[in-house]
Amino acid sequence: MPCRFRPATITLALTAALTAACDGSIPDDPGELEFRDSAGQGGPVFNTPKIFTSEVAAVDTQGQALAGVVLVDVKIDEGGGQYTSIDAGSLDVDHGTLMALVGGSLIEGGAFIGSQWTFDVKGDSVTAQLTTVVTSDVAGLWDPGSINELRKLDPERLVYTFEWFDGDVWHTTCEEDAVGGAWTVLFGDIVVNHKLGNISARPNTVYFGCISGAVGKAALWGYAPDSPSEASVPLPAFTTATRMVRADYCADGVPHTNVGNPVAMRDRWAINDFDAAPVIFTTEAVWQVGGRAKCLRKMRDTGALLIVDHVCANGQVIPRCSSDAVIENRWTTLSYGDLWTKTP
Repeated sequence: MPCRFRPATITLALTAALTAACDGSIPDDPGELEFRDSAGQGGPVFNTPKIFTSEVAAVDTQGQALAGVVLVDVKIDEGGGQYTSIDAGSLDVDHGTLMALVGGSLIEGGAFIGSQWTFDVKGDSVTAQLTTVVTSDVAGLWDPGSINELRKLDPERLVYTFEWFDGDVWHTTCEEDAVGGAWTVLFGDIVVNHKLGNISARPNTVYFGCISGAVGKAALWGYAPDSPSEASVPLPAFTTATRMVRADYCADGVPHTNVGNPVAMRDRWAINDFDAAPVIFTTEAVWQVGGRAKCLRKMRDTGALLIVDHVCANGQVIPRCSSDAVIENRWTTLSYGDLWTKTP
């Protein structure tokens, strides 16, 4: 594996879980395979109910099958129509930066522009091309002064665009997002349970986090576990942040939001606060790292206020939140919760 330049790296083993359609089926003809994504200052931002939005979710960097997908090869564009494969087993991601060895020499970041990625998806060969590599700042995803759109993806972090060809036209692998476009954030050494939303460490793994999905969007909002220059959050807090994005109150993978529902947030890591939130916003939920919401007052997707405690499908109860004033006092004096969200 290539040497890492930063400590505490989370290596992305491109978990290319190419779940070819919304129902998880994979077309017989690889030409029909679609790569889909699932859809500042603490002001209202617009979320997604989807965990991921690309058919490429993650891959094992050592050539092992992961969720039915094998990363067969990554070829670097040497120019003039010449391509060279990276050294087997050398792919890595360090704080969002792709790295590999080619003939024993380290390449990283922009050297992957034009590279061709070949996957075996349950017996079908699928190829994508990495077309763009820029920093979050250049991509317009770092703007901490923005009031209406939360753009706090570490300015030094690289973001990527992958495309695939259907025989006629090229398509981006990620769904377009109103704020984040079709950019992909890469994470190292993690996997995501796309049914329950749990995020866990896994060596030799690269995860493709489309910003149009909750995993990439949590990073866009500032909650990444591997930021190169800004604050990072622990992996369990990253899981909670993705649940907050999706309004997954019961931590059971079930979202209670729609694309475009506004939300404002405050957190324990001094990343976001309510400074720019409209006065009409009131408490939706308080979230505790490590499980379901700590308390819940209203449903994000419908705006319905709860008059009794919320009962999850498994019978567990989330108590109804107290008034904003009471929560403010508990948040300050009792360290009540780790994330606090408000909605209209």
